[in-house]
Amino acid sequence: MQNYERIYAYVQDFQRLIYDIYSKHAVAFLATYYNISEPDTVWDDTQIFGGAYERVGDLTGMRWNKYLLLPVYFIDEVSNLFDGQDIGLVKENITSVVIPSTYGITPYSGDLLMFEQSYVKHTNNIHPVYEVTGIEITVNADRRFWKMKVEVSDETIPEVDHQVSSTYTFFEYDKNIHTIADATFLTRLLYKKVILKGYMKSLWDENSGLYYL
Repeated sequence: MQNYERIYAYVQDFQRLIYDIYSKHAVAFLATYYNISEPDTVWDDTQIFGGAYERVGDLTGMRWNKYLLLPVYFIDEVSNLFDGQDIGLVKENITSVVIPSTYGITPYSGDLLMFEQSYVKHTNNIHPVYEVTGIEITVNADRRFWKMKVEVSDETIPEVDHQVSSTYTFFEYDKNIHTIADATFLTRLLYKKVILKGYMKSLWDENSGLYYL
């Protein structure tokens, strides 16, 4: 029986395109993401429907991990649906965003997300805060995409900031998440590299091809 060998690894090439290339180089929207810190949150599990006493406030046990400058992808058009409630018709602003599993973040229902930050746009920072109400997983594999359904929330960022246990930031140079201290240190290293490159360029002599100190 004749043995055949494929020239192209279609499945592997597709996974590399989607998870290694597209998830890092696609059009991204920066956001501040509040992920529920499960180890630090104090849950009221003595009742049948256990949970936190309050989401925000003095009695809450909720704690969050805050991620700054986090790129999110595939933002759908905001759907303005009307829901009939006791107070009348309520407009629900619903959309969805996608994050890759390469971030190392496990999203939970109840996480918060804000697309605009005051340090990005100082003049207008009145955009709404969205709450994660549903989560879909693309494939049951090590590398995946998390698609999150988000709706406009009543929470305010100043209230949630009091319950943040750890703060991280996305570092664009290596496409990874670091602590604020590590990201600051890496930024200083990059700045020193730029200064050193300019200094070495000024010492270059084109005629001799040597550096003169």
